[in-house]
Amino acid sequence: MHIIREEDVYGDHIEAPNKRVIKHLSAPWTLGSQNLWVGTSTVEPGNETNAHSHEDNEEVFYCVSGSGLMIVDGERQDYTAGTVVYCPPGSVHQVVNTGHEPLKSVCSVSPPFEQKQFRDDHDMEN
Repeated sequence: MHIIREEDVYGDHIEAPNKRVIKHLSAPWTLGSQNLWVGTSTVEPGNETNAHSHEDNEEVFYCVSGSGLMIVDGERQDYTAGTVVYCPPGSVHQVVNTGHEPLKSVCSVSPPFEQKQFRDDHDMEN
């Protein structure tokens, strides 16, 4: 059995204007998952993720807490606790925190990210 606890994962801390923390909970380089990446993304109030796509990966977002907007291929929808959003491969997506508390999502990606691809797609230095 492979187990990881979110509280034990430091994660990637990305600075403003895309200020957020992404924790890789299940990935090839954490738990050894081969067909799925699962993580959390917490976007700080007044911030947003970079608009980006994953050419070969589908992604599902589940809003745990907070409020904001989800933008997928230019379509804007309210994004609040309990909302699930599917992003097909190649779709440009972005999460915007319009609230006053952190906007937290559980995200799943298949096939799973590779580390370099993840860093490139999310405009992070390698």
